[in-house]
Amino acid sequence: MTSLTIVLTCFLSLLTVRLTCSQKVTQDVIGFPEMEENNKTRQPVFLPSMCPENELYYPGDQKDDWICDCRPAHIYQPATDKCWPAYRKGPCEEEHYLVLPPNSFIPVCEKNPCRLDSFVVFKDKCVQLGSTVPCAHSYPNSVALGVNATTLQVDCVKLNFEPKIFAPTTNAPTITCPPGCKRDIHRQCLRS
Repeated sequence: MTSLTIVLTCFLSLLTVRLTCSQKVTQDVIGFPEMEENNKTRQPVFLPSMCPENELYYPGDQKDDWICDCRPAHIYQPATDKCWPAYRKGPCEEEHYLVLPPNSFIPVCEKNPCRLDSFVVFKDKCVQLGSTVPCAHSYPNSVALGVNATTLQVDCVKLNFEPKIFAPTTNAPTITCPPGCKRDIHRQCLRS
């Protein structure tokens, strides 16, 4: 944990105590984070009851600490206090899209040369985000034109398929039960 993070955490803890405590504080007002490491196996969760639109519920630094933050390839726009997809119209006027300029933390609306929402310039052509045609050179990998979540630049990005959904769980042959029988959870045929 960097010293800037610790200082910021301490400042926020002090600010929170001052804003929320109406009784006299007898303990130290500055709090320090626990030294417990974040479990690297915890994944962000889509939880619309907890987080606003275009945000996911991410694991924080502590064991039971979770926070709402922008989805990958989305940009936080302070003026609207919302997350918006990069290279899309979002809060911008017609024929513009939201981008994050290099070396900046504040997104801006730029003129979209393609003039249509969800269309971007890629290799000197206007192409729709999500199209696989400009990324055909990557075959057999499953890629499509999108916004790189790390660089926030338009690029061919890998499509994520959940293997549990799209792939069969076993390669066992399908065996039908005789008439009057049903298969149980152990794949055995039992008389009904």
